[in-house]
Amino acid sequence: MVLESVLCITNEEVFAGALPEWLRKHLIAQCRDFRPVTSGGPARILVIHPSQEARRECLAGLAGEGVVIDRTLHHTLESLETSLLADLRMPRALSLSGGWEMVLNEACAAAATRLEFPILNPLPTMPWGEHKTEALAQLHTLLAREGCLKDWDGPGIDAFSRILLRLAKELGGTHPDFVTSGVIERLEEWVKRGEAPFSLRDVSGVIMLNHTPVMGAKKRELLVAISRHRPLHQLVHPGNFRLGQHGLLLLDEQPVRKADGVPEWLPEHEPLARGAEPESSHVTRLMVQREEHSMPFALDALACRLRENPDVEVIIIDPSLEENRSRWQRGLADHGILIASVETMASGKPLGHWLAASSEICHGPNCFALESLRALALQGSITLFEAPVAHPTEARIRPSANADLMTDMARSEHVLGGPGSLRRWMETLARETTDERSAFAKESTQWWLLCLAKTNEALLAEHDRVALGEPEMWIGCHSRQALPLPTTAASGDEWLTATLSRVDLAASMRGSSGSESLSAAVVQSLVDAHHRLRRMQESLGQSSPAGGVDWVEELSSLLRTTPVPAGGGITSGRIRLLTPSDALGCTADLIILCNLSSSSWDLRVPKIAFLGDEERHTLDIQRPDSPIRQARHHLFHLLAAAREEVIILDPSLDDASPAAAPIREWAKLNDPEDAAEQLPARPETSASPRHQRRVDGENLDGMQPSSRSPLNPRAVSIPLDITLQRDRERREPKELGPQGYLPEENRPFVWGIGSNDLLRKPPGTKVSPRAADRWPVIGGPATIDPRPMLPQETGSQAFDNRHGHGEGAGQVVPKWSASRFGRWLSCPRKGWLSKELRTEEEEKQQEDLDARTHGELLHEVHHQLLRRVLGMEEGIERDIGEVLAQNQPLNIADSELSDAELFQIALEELDRLAPWLERTDAVSTNRLRMLTGFDRRDWRDWLANPRPTSPSGRIGTIVSAEAEVRGSMPIAYEWEAMSHDERGIEISLAAILTSPAGEQLPSIRLRGMIDRVDLLSFDIGREVWVDDAGSASVAPIRIFDTDWKPRRLVIIRDLKTAESKKRAKNRHALGLLEEVQLALYARAWEVAHPGDLVVGAGISVMGHETEHWVEVSSHIPALASRPPFGTQTDLTKKLHRFPDEGPNPESDAFRAWLAQRLSVALGAAAGAAAGRVHATPSQEACMYCRVASICPVAIRGDPR
Repeated sequence: MVLESVLCITNEEVFAGALPEWLRKHLIAQCRDFRPVTSGGPARILVIHPSQEARRECLAGLAGEGVVIDRTLHHTLESLETSLLADLRMPRALSLSGGWEMVLNEACAAAATRLEFPILNPLPTMPWGEHKTEALAQLHTLLAREGCLKDWDGPGIDAFSRILLRLAKELGGTHPDFVTSGVIERLEEWVKRGEAPFSLRDVSGVIMLNHTPVMGAKKRELLVAISRHRPLHQLVHPGNFRLGQHGLLLLDEQPVRKADGVPEWLPEHEPLARGAEPESSHVTRLMVQREEHSMPFALDALACRLRENPDVEVIIIDPSLEENRSRWQRGLADHGILIASVETMASGKPLGHWLAASSEICHGPNCFALESLRALALQGSITLFEAPVAHPTEARIRPSANADLMTDMARSEHVLGGPGSLRRWMETLARETTDERSAFAKESTQWWLLCLAKTNEALLAEHDRVALGEPEMWIGCHSRQALPLPTTAASGDEWLTATLSRVDLAASMRGSSGSESLSAAVVQSLVDAHHRLRRMQESLGQSSPAGGVDWVEELSSLLRTTPVPAGGGITSGRIRLLTPSDALGCTADLIILCNLSSSSWDLRVPKIAFLGDEERHTLDIQRPDSPIRQARHHLFHLLAAAREEVIILDPSLDDASPAAAPIREWAKLNDPEDAAEQLPARPETSASPRHQRRVDGENLDGMQPSSRSPLNPRAVSIPLDITLQRDRERREPKELGPQGYLPEENRPFVWGIGSNDLLRKPPGTKVSPRAADRWPVIGGPATIDPRPMLPQETGSQAFDNRHGHGEGAGQVVPKWSASRFGRWLSCPRKGWLSKELRTEEEEKQQEDLDARTHGELLHEVHHQLLRRVLGMEEGIERDIGEVLAQNQPLNIADSELSDAELFQIALEELDRLAPWLERTDAVSTNRLRMLTGFDRRDWRDWLANPRPTSPSGRIGTIVSAEAEVRGSMPIAYEWEAMSHDERGIEISLAAILTSPAGEQLPSIRLRGMIDRVDLLSFDIGREVWVDDAGSASVAPIRIFDTDWKPRRLVIIRDLKTAESKKRAKNRHALGLLEEVQLALYARAWEVAHPGDLVVGAGISVMGHETEHWVEVSSHIPALASRPPFGTQTDLTKKLHRFPDEGPNPESDAFRAWLAQRLSVALGAAAGAAAGRVHATPSQEACMYCRVASICPVAIRGDPR
């Protein structure tokens, strides 16, 4: 089909406000009926919305109809232009954010030296400033938008256009100023070829909803060009053209007045007749005393309406929204309404601000000024430098600033900011101190400043680098020792990379409310912008600064021009905060207009450099009445866009801030006598809960009633909570039954179970739990873990609701982990507060190496031994067939390496994993001796000449202990459960096997990593590792009396550390009887590996001695005569049986243990899902609890 290059533009008047009903119905119809028009389907109509917010509202309305929406049929003019740019196969639009301004300024400066700007820069040696580039860019954008580039005869634009075109060509893109004109040209070319762009190919026509009367000439030309491909029908608001009430008209033609004049591709409807009047809207004018009262009254009106109808839709209009956004967010948050942040520049974020501050402190008139140093010392957004090694003689001296001391010294020594300030600071701080009380603080401050300057060395001026390199500056003012140096970046780019790498992104995510952009978003945006800048500079042959003031200015510009995406906060679709222009095309139940003064609603024509009144008049651009015409049009729409009411908060009473012109004009016509209600100086009820509580407190002190009743009248009983809890604990039953265990009816009155209770072994003279008349048993000579505890309610509703027996605390945990189970089993309140609400106290860093770091280090050394000796890979199972076929060592003990050679491998890995062991501080020295048995000299000698050495220290015991497990074959380490199923491995248990109640508990999904998995052979000769005749299904929990046979025999090992020998002895028992990790991991492996049977599980304790403990199953063949695979235990032999068995069970106690531990875990998960978040305080549970400070019934004090 050949397209005709004729205009096809029609227009029709519609009332301001919501979409015409005929159009709304058609949009729904075309979403439901996808048949082409030729087959009887509805016409496919592309809609151009006046704003992005109007487009979102329309799409949300269609989604509410339950239809499938083709979003390509809904555009704003800007998004349609972008779509056409891609359809017409034009180069992408260049991004003007990030480093574009610097690249453009550099190109303009180079052109100025070639005298391409003879009027602006008449001499090639005259410096070219950034302000000239910015002014030309603003003017060029305006002229390009109005299609006046060729008509401009003023300075600079021709050369500037050539520069933009050249840069765009070399960068392979299209400058935004040329996008519209380029699309128009391509559209005209495609008309001649008889082709249509993809975005317009399948549409019958385009409906352009009402737009403001002022639009750039090029945008209008674009719409005309589109009409040559598909007919375009405008829906415009009626009204006075001159005043701006009437919508934009592309062609000065009469609107369609009759049904027979409606284009054929539009649905049949009756157009508005001439002179038709819309339904009058309910507009309420309220006079505020001062404009700043607008916001409190707007929030008060919003709160009142929400109380009447929580589902009401509200739009708050603020012409100065950008300046007031933070105030609105706080005010709306007081009402529980979160408004997502908008895209802002990186410099406006805390991380971006402190990046700029830490680099700009090196230059400028206030470089190294006291205020800047104090601010950097007190901020916490970025780490200024990597911590150096410890002080050579005094551990109390660290590189940290004392802000008060710096203030005293700056005042007494008269140290001011500016060039040379760094040298003065260093000389002042290097002077030997006479005050012993502040000696350490002064040297710490001296070290902190030196570390800051050394880290920023690439950014310093040359004279500052010279001063920093003087050795005497690094002599401590008190210790007179040379202070250690931090790591230093060689260039500005390396400094930026190192600084960003030190940002704690995890802490940012944990502390984020979700309504603001995370630090990770700032880092990502900045890194992308920096890389883009370097690529552009490389493509254009421009040089990039390596450091110094030029690099600092480049970073500052990058931070100011790099946008950071808005945060992912929860936004209320019912409450919207918009500017008048953003609200064009939007509707709501209630619309509140506030901040309407002439200063807030700025209707002045923006000033553009080089563009005077004569040029504006000649080119017919930047008309003085354009802003007010736009504002009238926006107001005209808003007054008709509310389904229920429009509230105008008019500041006309404030002589200092008179109302904007559109508001005054409307008031003169609709309320000439100013009879509107005048509001008081402040709302009767404040939007701030804090303010309201203060007022209520003042009223109560004056024996006056408060504005509202107490939030919680039952709070009077809170002081009694701890007394009542301690009384309940004292009443815990102690009297045992005939067989020496608590009666079953006493279970709801048991408050907790201690580690010592679980470690007790039943004496031979007593009935063991496995042989008792009922099972499981609690109390007495031995006990089965009764958790999760389900204490009985007291009957006091106030007390019970406060302590976990109420409703609303149910938790949905998609994937459980062993650590989460540990918290919930120790105390459900601890699990709820710490894991779900994340209300833990801030962790305090210890002097010594963190126990977790110590444990992870030993873990890694052990795993690296497996990797280097056996060729294993983390998280990947060994191929047993390949091991046997290639005669590879089955385990470390079978390798040909001696213990000394194995110890050498372990030490090499330790050196790689813990380079800090080379430090000379006390912690490193102590840890070095603890781990290796070496002193500082021995360690340095060994590092200089690595060699086989007799095993010693804790690392040595890891090597030696491998000889005690030569009867098993390691097949995996750090095996991740989610590698089998990304949703987590499903763990379930049949009701008949669940203890104590035999109820069906919901299954859970498990995540976590198994430290080590070993195989046992079926024969004592270690020849048969896989029984091909075994079952291929998942092992049943109870194997006794079934025909299921295992294909492989598996041992699950969990690596733990212990500081004392006594604790090491009990660690394995607690892993079996108190924790659920071993059981969960054992079952997870069986589920993920059908045919595998876990016949052993235990804790490998790495302490003064490393020992691989393993609880064994009776399903291990020839147990007594097989090679050792660890220290065997049978703790479960007298403790566990299945719930449906009698006193003489024949089943495997190990499998019964597995069922019982799974019951405990599933019970804890079910309790969390049901919202059982009661406290179970005990000495053990509360001793290291990080939420004990907010728990009213916690047991305080150290029992030791």
